[in-house]
Amino acid sequence: MYRKLFVLVSLLLLLSGCSKESSGEPAAPGGPGIPGTPSNRITVMSYNTRHCAPYYGASGEETTPSVEGIANVIKAKMPDVVFLQEIDSCTTRSLGVDQAKEIANLAKYPYYHFFKIMDYRSGKYGLAMLSKKPFKETKTYPFPDEIEGQKMTNANAVGTAIINFEGVDISFVTVHLSTTQSERDLQLAYAVENILKPIKRPIVIGGDFNATPSNSTISILDAAGFTRTNTDPAKFTIPSNSPNRELDYIAYYPQEQFGVVSHTVVTGVNASDHLPIIAVLRIEE
Repeated sequence: MYRKLFVLVSLLLLLSGCSKESSGEPAAPGGPGIPGTPSNRITVMSYNTRHCAPYYGASGEETTPSVEGIANVIKAKMPDVVFLQEIDSCTTRSLGVDQAKEIANLAKYPYYHFFKIMDYRSGKYGLAMLSKKPFKETKTYPFPDEIEGQKMTNANAVGTAIINFEGVDISFVTVHLSTTQSERDLQLAYAVENILKPIKRPIVIGGDFNATPSNSTISILDAAGFTRTNTDPAKFTIPSNSPNRELDYIAYYPQEQFGVVSHTVVTGVNASDHLPIIAVLRIEE
């Protein structure tokens, strides 16, 4: 009897912290960053988390979500900004946990924002962003259900946040595109015209594009003037246990605003079926 009551109270406490779109400041202060890092450098991570479910190599396997696994990977690197895809907020699939909030707390990030894509399993599903610096503005752009007459069968979105680094306002953009070729081409073209082009400040974009470098989707990104941080065709990002292709990217615009110091794939982690990527960018004068 008492055990059942305890479980019920715990679940209600978890659910009480859930909201449509959440931003917040966890109680723990943000990490200090890497000592000696030049002030004109920004470290950005992008990570498709698979709703924080570990991956052991079996296609379609169901594993118990663990925010601790994802948070530990992030905490070990402490980038300035983290783009997260496939994040659950208080779903039954993820045991009622507000994943963005909990990852921010565990990894000690002072600022986070959850970008809702859709309602899902008694909670919400979407994207998230963590930051060591405050957000000046955040916006969510779910893709339309239909683009140029084609119905979208995947629920995807773009999330944006303005963050100031060294006096420069930069738009940070996290994205997750469809697994279907025709859909993601239309989604990215729509995003370029309706979301990215209207931004009149430097942009750093990252996420799961579900496309390899030679795919037409990535050609759309390149044609829009974005520069990808990775130039090594062997830096694969999926599957995490035996990576054989690159689907995750970080890119920036305009080209003269940034320089690439490094681009790294974090290997040897299985907190998701994707591996996280990290780009260190230099803000040019």
